[in-house]
Amino acid sequence: MVEISSELRLVAACVRPRADERRLDAIRDAASAYFDAQQVVTLAHRHRVEGFVEQGLAAAGVALPSAAATRLATSAAAARLKTLRSAGEEVRVGQAFAAAGIDAIFIKGATLGMRAHGTTALKTSWDVDVLVARDRLDAAGAVLRDLSYRLCVLGGIEDPVKVRRYLAANKEAEWRHAERDTVVELHTELADNNVAIPTIGLNSPRETVELVPGGSLATLATAPLFAYLCYHGTSHLWARLKWVADVTALLRGQDIMRLHDQAVALGAGRTSAVAILLAHELLGLDVPTPLLEHLRHDRAIQRLLRYSVAAIVAEQDERGRLARPFRELLAYTRAQAWLVPGSTHRSGAIRRFLTRPYLPHHLAVPHWAVPGVILGGLPIRLLLRPLRLQRER
Repeated sequence: MVEISSELRLVAACVRPRADERRLDAIRDAASAYFDAQQVVTLAHRHRVEGFVEQGLAAAGVALPSAAATRLATSAAAARLKTLRSAGEEVRVGQAFAAAGIDAIFIKGATLGMRAHGTTALKTSWDVDVLVARDRLDAAGAVLRDLSYRLCVLGGIEDPVKVRRYLAANKEAEWRHAERDTVVELHTELADNNVAIPTIGLNSPRETVELVPGGSLATLATAPLFAYLCYHGTSHLWARLKWVADVTALLRGQDIMRLHDQAVALGAGRTSAVAILLAHELLGLDVPTPLLEHLRHDRAIQRLLRYSVAAIVAEQDERGRLARPFRELLAYTRAQAWLVPGSTHRSGAIRRFLTRPYLPHHLAVPHWAVPGVILGGLPIRLLLRPLRLQRER
């Protein structure tokens, strides 16, 4: 078991799948040790699992002090409202895309909550992730504009040339509805690196999820969905426990070894191994011993696992950003090269790092000149980041 605080251990016990017969005992066991109740609520919000924690503590008969309990109830109610609003937007956007003849697959969000947990009320979903073909990007953008969404690119740039350069260099772009306070993340690819999960997309097997009566949306079938979630989670070093909870719930009752093999075949590389180990060590998922021994043998997997735990326990600032120190930022950047074995993926990760627009002024120069701009300014920004975070605390 990885070393975590008593507060995070309690939160992790609460986000175990509800069908896990050991969940309530795990919650009671974690609650038997001393813990800071206010910190538990802070961590529940930090990992976007307020609903899991509120429901889990109530089911296990664990009562928090009144101040912490009130804070948790308020936070969980706000999270449920936001998730319900996001689920409604998924249906509205899906129906609008269908009316416009745009093929779309919804990833994560409310469809995943329903698939993995049987409800949308437990974890917070703040955006709607939808995949469309790149050649339908303009049409999808027109539909979103008709729905009163506006493109959010690096602080809200509007220049058409900069917008095209941004969309050419990124697999997704955020669209925000100011009045509804909802975000649609429009994807044309599911991975930044074209070596990873290359075949997962609009041609992958699908399943249909009903969010509301008469409101069904297409999402990925279990195998490609698992592979995608593993790559997405590990590329972000599993910084939110809700991602581990999703994978754990999806794996429960499945042939884990078979799904792992399928994920590797689909191009998820080492990320499936990291997901399975985290689900086992943090959320108590039963994993066949031969598979555990095999996964733990890979030193790169162990390195990614350590980096992921460091991201999971990292603090968060008042604006919701992970307050990673300079050392952890370097670890995050290095980890991108190890997600999938092989020099092709590694070189793709380096190329992505050098050509991705990080600031609006990067989009004012030709694409071929972006690496020079980034290499010139990035070291200075990285060195100044710890000082900036310290000032903001």
